[in-house]
Amino acid sequence: MLLEGPEKFTPMNKPEWSENTLLFGHTKDSIGYLTIGIPVVKRKLEGKLYVYTTIESIIKATTDRDKENITLVVFLSDFNKTWNLDSSRQLKEKFSRYIDMGFLQVIHSPLNIYPELGESVNFDEDSKTRRIWRSKQNIDFAYLQWYSKGLSQYYLQLEDDVIAAQNFYTDIKAFINKHFQIRWVTLEFSRLGSIGKLFRAETLPRFATYLLTMFNVLPGDLLLSTFRGLHQQVSSIQNPKGLFQHIGKISSMKGKLTPLTDFTFQDSFNFTLFDVHGENPPAKIFTNMAAAPGSLPEHAYHEIEKNSFFVVENMRAQTYYKLVYSAPINISRIIVSTGNPVLRTGIMKWGIVRVGLGTGGEECEPTHFVGRLFEGEFDSEIQEYTIPSNVICISLGSSRSEPKPVIIRKIRVTLS
Repeated sequence: MLLEGPEKFTPMNKPEWSENTLLFGHTKDSIGYLTIGIPVVKRKLEGKLYVYTTIESIIKATTDRDKENITLVVFLSDFNKTWNLDSSRQLKEKFSRYIDMGFLQVIHSPLNIYPELGESVNFDEDSKTRRIWRSKQNIDFAYLQWYSKGLSQYYLQLEDDVIAAQNFYTDIKAFINKHFQIRWVTLEFSRLGSIGKLFRAETLPRFATYLLTMFNVLPGDLLLSTFRGLHQQVSSIQNPKGLFQHIGKISSMKGKLTPLTDFTFQDSFNFTLFDVHGENPPAKIFTNMAAAPGSLPEHAYHEIEKNSFFVVENMRAQTYYKLVYSAPINISRIIVSTGNPVLRTGIMKWGIVRVGLGTGGEECEPTHFVGRLFEGEFDSEIQEYTIPSNVICISLGSSRSEPKPVIIRKIRVTLS
């Protein structure tokens, strides 16, 4: 089934649909300069904090004068309506000043805007879970854009796990002015996916219609590329520096990690903000990995000093980093982080986590496969890997040799 277009959102003779959408906030008396749209869905564990960080960064990066010309629309779009309403009240409590001044609006939608999401007309290799996720995201973007079309001159698409650069608003206005006489469909302020894509307000109904028509064909960022081409913008127009950085390692898609960053982002950010801290259970460490001079295996497992890590000069296949415990333990979560968190260099591309049961000591054989690292990251709980009971050792290894030095930044083990 394909949606027919924005009529899905605007029933005949019912223009008040957008009024029923608004949970908290109000429209301003005049058209603003920029609307920022952010769809939000429920995430696991530390991921539930991302949206607050996103909103706070936008607030911090804009002056009160800026806020008079900006509307931030947060669309609570999870299928769990109770979660949406609870989250809206939390946003109201935390950001009441900005809601009262008309800077922040919180909206939701009826569930009947979504058709059957599992079917794809594009014969790709995506799982049904991913097809549902990307199809829903397209409809969320369309709903948010259709709601926002009359609020400001320009519309900026963000996601709920980014931070904004200082002075991003000034930089966006300058970039728009620089391209004022050029025919463009979208200007880009991030290299990642649908983040930081800017449209003229009059373009939103057309793009929303396109998303709804093609919602189950391609992901939103690829649909934007084809839409742009259909409207004679052959190539992307990117700001030299990224103005929005992706910080959300925990994806909005069930079972997925997204350790993606924009290396052109013009500001710095503490990527350890959402790290899981605490003492690891005592363990003996054994490794046959080739350590870089001055780098110790303990630096990855014990927080000996801030930002300590273990550097492997020449990662060979079948080498190991092994943790051995004095008695069997039950583990609820294993986290492994490798590489530079911003540049994504030094990651362990072919990493595998295994555990061993039974005999202790260095002879412990970690024969039970737990899971693979994704883009240098591993989180058993987020990736939904099962860890057996009575673990006596944990092993991190690589299924292939890595051509460049690898940074094992952090290993965290949480007991049940």
